[in-house]
Amino acid sequence: MRYWWFLVLVAVVCLWELGARRTTLTARRSLRWPTSFTLGPLNGLLGTLPLAPSALALIVTERGWSFPLQDSFVWWLTIPASVCLLDLAFYLQHRVLHAVPVLWSIHRVHHADVDFDYTTGLRFHPLEALVTNTTALIAVAVLGLPASGVLLHGAIASGITIVEHANARIPPAIESWIGRVFVTPAMHRIHHSAAIPDTDSNFATIFSFWDRALGTYRAQATSVEVGLMEFRAPKYQTLPWALAMPFLSLQRSRGAATPSNVQSQVTK
Repeated sequence: MRYWWFLVLVAVVCLWELGARRTTLTARRSLRWPTSFTLGPLNGLLGTLPLAPSALALIVTERGWSFPLQDSFVWWLTIPASVCLLDLAFYLQHRVLHAVPVLWSIHRVHHADVDFDYTTGLRFHPLEALVTNTTALIAVAVLGLPASGVLLHGAIASGITIVEHANARIPPAIESWIGRVFVTPAMHRIHHSAAIPDTDSNFATIFSFWDRALGTYRAQATSVEVGLMEFRAPKYQTLPWALAMPFLSLQRSRGAATPSNVQSQVTK
């Protein structure tokens, strides 16, 4: 049921982009889309491994191996608290992915997309999917999160990841109002800017208030380009190069993209 719901959401966001496109895409879909549409289902499969976070949540809860979250809140607050705690855990993980070079080499597969649309939300290296599962497992084991809260967070996070990567317009007043609590496409697009001051900001997945409270919120990008300067050659949009990217040793560029240096990278 979760995956049918997800497919329906993807279709809706696709239609939204067609009807209210924010920017014109520059790269060939024949390079980008096969990569995203292969990595997305593969990572979804990895999320159904026997030690999935929701399964561990049931084991931990039944055996009393950790701090029982459900005993610390009234029952109707347990699930919202679980969603918030998991979202905070993934916010912190996202910051670590950017700060630790080995982990950044894995996460940069996501940022190497030279366009920004809903398919970018599917473009994660399988190694990052394993890192994310590990983070969830640790959070569940330490906090004793209920399985219902873990499942709800997974559904919301999967859906909003597609929505926040949408290359679609929302009326500014409405997006500003929504953005006080939730991550919006305009906010997350800044995170995909080619300039490092932008890339190292707006880390949240579901709730934007983590960035606002913890000093990583950025309201405006310094670069209109998205992607990574060191991976602008068309070959890096293909699946083989995306899978190999964590093992490449290209140095991270710290500058904002400009028309001249973008052209020099594309022709390599």
